[in-house]
Amino acid sequence: MIQSLNMEIPLLDEIDLEILMHRNAHFGGNFTIMIEYYENEGVGSMPDFDIDRIAELQEIQEELGEDLAAKLLPMPAFEEVARSRELYQKLEEVYDNPKAIIPILLSDLILTEDEEPVTEIKAIIDEGEKMVDPLLHIIDSTDFFNPLFPGYGRTPAFAAVCLDKIGNPKAIPHLFGALGGENLDLEEIFISSLVSFGKPAKTFLLKRLLSKPFSKDNLNAAMALAFFPLDEEIAKTALELLKDESHLLNESFAPYLICLTEGLQSEADRDLFKEITKKTSFPKELKLDGDTIIHSWQSA
Repeated sequence: MIQSLNMEIPLLDEIDLEILMHRNAHFGGNFTIMIEYYENEGVGSMPDFDIDRIAELQEIQEELGEDLAAKLLPMPAFEEVARSRELYQKLEEVYDNPKAIIPILLSDLILTEDEEPVTEIKAIIDEGEKMVDPLLHIIDSTDFFNPLFPGYGRTPAFAAVCLDKIGNPKAIPHLFGALGGENLDLEEIFISSLVSFGKPAKTFLLKRLLSKPFSKDNLNAAMALAFFPLDEEIAKTALELLKDESHLLNESFAPYLICLTEGLQSEADRDLFKEITKKTSFPKELKLDGDTIIHSWQSA
């Protein structure tokens, strides 16, 4: 237990400390406002935060007579919250200048409490190319992926949708660079936006698929290419990579490569794939994946 001058504070876990950080970042340090927000199921509510536990922390603080965050949060946590609050202030100051159209549209997008900010997204799309660089800044910023910061980690997804509709291929490497995170919902949105760019995105991803030395870029490229329509160029590239046993034995990479070969068209290429699946070195756990591809050709 953490000793206080007046009472003992029940041992707090990592989630409790995150609750305190979110309270300070988004709700001005006020438990009551935070509880009301969670009761109303606000879009920024964290699924791991239990309302009853937030209320318990409020009671502990009232009994203690001291702010729990001030007493328990380490300095790096305070600094992160301070950066969040500073960003909130900057976003709010934007509205002091009604002529600052681009900053206002971006602030509207970041600060929205709508589940699907249709109006805010349309307003940005209507401005067209001038919004591309500011949107890319959001995609490139790690802060906007952090639920502790304004936007609750949702803004990069909204930015990707806008970039998708504006259609400037300049967005492709930035969207690709955002892959590999822990949020699967975001991953799907980024990949969907990449797919929308068609051939330029396919060309970019194929280069990353073949890049050396092998890195997470190869894996992310394979993952993104799996969402494209069946394509012979993609399939033949995957087949070439499967000839390399090091790729075949890569348990993360190989399943994507096998999936991509479904687009093979020539009998010669398909026969080569069948030969690879019959090798003694072909991983047993991938046998079903290989058989599924072969069956898809037979059924076509």
